[in-house]
Amino acid sequence: MTESRQPDWTPVTRPGRDVVRQRLLDAAAEEFAERGFSAARLTEVARRAGFTKGAVYSNFESKQDLFAELFAQRSLELAGRVLAEIAGMNPADAAGKGGEAIATWMVDDPGWSLLVLEFGVLAGRDPQIAQAYLRERRHLRSQLVELIGERAREWGVDDSFDVRTTAISLMALISGLVLEHSVDPEEVDQSVMGAAVTALFAGAVARAGLPAV
Repeated sequence: MTESRQPDWTPVTRPGRDVVRQRLLDAAAEEFAERGFSAARLTEVARRAGFTKGAVYSNFESKQDLFAELFAQRSLELAGRVLAEIAGMNPADAAGKGGEAIATWMVDDPGWSLLVLEFGVLAGRDPQIAQAYLRERRHLRSQLVELIGERAREWGVDDSFDVRTTAISLMALISGLVLEHSVDPEEVDQSVMGAAVTALFAGAVARAGLPAV
């Protein structure tokens, strides 16, 4: 009697939606960094991720939405790392460490920082881009408010620490420092950027009634 043989093949398991989205976001980060927002192509994003262009459109409505989500993800990762580093520190040490960490990021990843600026400038001229930019900036701002608020509660000044103004000021300061550093890196170097961010934090801490130095 002849034994039955099993098929000599292994079923291919398709990656889940979350995996596909993350692979597309990782590929988009490379494409945007190399070409800038305007010149980036979704076909190339799909190729880098190992998918067809249809996979991009089944997960993101447009290039603007893809970049906006990538921007929010990268920004929140940075904010989370910085605020985790200052956890447990007193306000004075936290202000200095936070400024140093953010300045290091701006210098180490200038291409990404300029890319965010490019997207912001385009948002001021293109309503479709503005919609995606505004949505993610507001989301990032709300997340920063929550994260900064955690430190304020840790220091016992959550009633007097203006977390919303601090979050807005921090986002605006980073955008300005990135631009100034890109055109004049000798004058606006890492130490100057770190000092500017530290001063922002120190001022917020002082206004909350805690010693900043």
